[in-house]
Amino acid sequence: MTELIDYARPLMMAERAMKTSHDLLLQEDFNPAIDQINLAIVELRIARVSIIHIMEKQNALREQIQTLQKRI
Repeated sequence: MTELIDYARPLMMAERAMKTSHDLLLQEDFNPAIDQINLAIVELRIARVSIIHIMEKQNALREQIQTLQKRI
């Protein structure tokens, strides 16, 4: 079974939070803007972990292929 690792959703959520933060800053509503920036940071960290996980899976698959090719 293929595991779906979603990095796109956290990136989109971070983008939304940054846009909201920008809008709040234009209104000089600073504390909620900072909250939105913090939310964006969390979402970006989630995306980063997801991407690292994808990279590790791809590297593991490459290593398996190389091992199998050596046996042939």
